[in-house]
Amino acid sequence: MATSPESVFINNETTLVAFNAGSQLPLKLTSTNFPLWRAQLTSLLIGYDLQGYIDGTAIYPSSTLPPNISPDGSASTNAPNPAFLRWLRQDKLTLHAILASVSESVMPLIAASSTAHDAWSKLQRLYANRSHSRVMQLKENLTLIQRESRSVSDYLHTIKVIIDELAVIDSPISADDITLYALNGLSSEFRDIAALIRNRESSLTFKEIHDMLVSHESYLKRIEALNSITFCYCKQHSTLSSALQISS
Repeated sequence: MATSPESVFINNETTLVAFNAGSQLPLKLTSTNFPLWRAQLTSLLIGYDLQGYIDGTAIYPSSTLPPNISPDGSASTNAPNPAFLRWLRQDKLTLHAILASVSESVMPLIAASSTAHDAWSKLQRLYANRSHSRVMQLKENLTLIQRESRSVSDYLHTIKVIIDELAVIDSPISADDITLYALNGLSSEFRDIAALIRNRESSLTFKEIHDMLVSHESYLKRIEALNSITFCYCKQHSTLSSALQISS
């Protein structure tokens, strides 16, 4: 059972969110999975309206309150600002969530970060640029992918995994392009259904493509089985006829 985050009450009006990284951030950041890890972390922080702590929009308030001016003109000493203390605590809890969700090899790169925004910025600089090369690699994989001896379902599942990762990296593929990638990797025995799909006036969803191609695959298997039975029957009939001619 997943453990919910703890709510730490400072007073009757202010609440802090302490995350359970083990259950809420199970994917550890490595040098190769930044887009997936980023999606995991940002969705969690947006859910609790805390994304400002990593993007820098949750600007910290002054650490002290303005001095009070008495009627005689004297000023009181600056008192600690409760809003700053709350910001500081929530920022440290958010920073802790980031530290707890990275691998041991990544940890030294952000261990000295003083704020969640500082840690996030370092990780963005280190790994975000690698996303572009990953996009190019994934698109090349889509261009070169072939069904070969795999079932249609396995073939399309491989494509789905790639397009889902591209979507996570903020580089989604259009429905028409997905259709072209799927059809280009099929053998000539699918040319009839491929022509039918290409000539449609409206785009197909991935599920619709899947259902049509799987149905055509089943049709081809039935034709192959029927041809095999017919071949065996003709061969047996020919053998029997030859035997009768020899005996006569």
